[in-house]
Amino acid sequence: MASAPLLWRFHPDRDRLLAEAHARPSTAAKAPLLATRIATISGEGGAKKDRAHMAALCRKLGAPEPGPGARWCMLDAGAWSLRWERHTEISTWTALRLNPDGDTATFSTTALDLAPQRWLATLPGEVLAAAHVALVRTAPKTMVFAGEDLIASEVAGGAIQAFTDFRPGPDGFTRFIVVQRDEDPVLAGRVLQQLFEIETYRLLAMLAFPQATASAEPIAALEAEAAVAAEHVADEGGVEADRLLLASLAALAGRAEALAGGTSFRFSAARAYHGIVQERINQLNERPIGARPTIGEFMERRLAPAMRTCEAVAERQREVIARIARTTQMLNTRVEVAAEAINLGLLKSMDRRARQQLRVQQTVEGLSAAAISYYALGLLKFLMEAVAKIVHGIDPTLTTGLAAPVVVFFVWVFLQRIRRHLIRDHGPE
Repeated sequence: MASAPLLWRFHPDRDRLLAEAHARPSTAAKAPLLATRIATISGEGGAKKDRAHMAALCRKLGAPEPGPGARWCMLDAGAWSLRWERHTEISTWTALRLNPDGDTATFSTTALDLAPQRWLATLPGEVLAAAHVALVRTAPKTMVFAGEDLIASEVAGGAIQAFTDFRPGPDGFTRFIVVQRDEDPVLAGRVLQQLFEIETYRLLAMLAFPQATASAEPIAALEAEAAVAAEHVADEGGVEADRLLLASLAALAGRAEALAGGTSFRFSAARAYHGIVQERINQLNERPIGARPTIGEFMERRLAPAMRTCEAVAERQREVIARIARTTQMLNTRVEVAAEAINLGLLKSMDRRARQQLRVQQTVEGLSAAAISYYALGLLKFLMEAVAKIVHGIDPTLTTGLAAPVVVFFVWVFLQRIRRHLIRDHGPE
């Protein structure tokens, strides 16, 4: 895209043309017409600057300015007029004037010759599309286009003929010659608008093509790395290797998403703009003139392959992201299975330890019963010895020995009751 000043030149006969244009009545609809469309791209946040630039021209010429938030403005300068329109990411500047050279289409005179040249040279943003249209009543005998690349068709049911080569002329503007033998301003205006939109939106759509070509190499690298990662998933490298591979896949997914995020808007916009181009071509209702290709055939041969390339790159981006996601999911599944196996082993180990602890506990309970019984029998023996001092004929050792089984039994029952009570209140360990 060239900057705005590169497209403009100061016409050597500007003063003469200005005088001739003011001498002609501006309402002479029957006269041949010149039209020029400039499309400048300034992004989604450039509307304010574009509006201010249009307001500056209106102030200069004493015309009403566009209001705050306005997205279009029509300026009638008498001998010429200008319409500014703001779109999503571009502004279009369309100039109209009568053709002072009569029914000719040499493009030595354009609709912009009467506009302030300094104002034109400072249009905000970058010039994306620039086109001249000459509306004449009779087809010129000699075309200004390259003969071998001439595109010609009858449009609007044969009422109008359109000629172009979609090549920039010496001043950087694409040129169209529109031949309308019968006077119909409404039909002519509609065809001019459609031609301007075809030129503007085809170049807007083509903005995605450089990104598509630039993305091909990074996508190929992502695809290769994704394939290597998929091969590693098939190898059993252990839990640590799987964790490292999972981290690598996460980084790979981040790169793929970043690449897609940088191009998704442009690719989506290209699809929309290409659809508009196709819609406008269908509205022209073209018929070929001789063996010359029509505008629709030209777009199918030049624009459609570029759009298919963009769509193919976008599809590759989606596919590599999906492939990385599938590989990550498979690896996650394997890591989860491995983790479950490890957890199962841990549970089995814990179960074994719990059974060992239970046996130890049971052993300790048995020893505890023996110890408690031993101390209880010791106390009982002291008691029997005291009783033997009072009651003669009692043998403390014999009595204690006879009571030993009973004491042991009651101690064991007592401990079991305590155990059952704890289990009932707190549950099994």
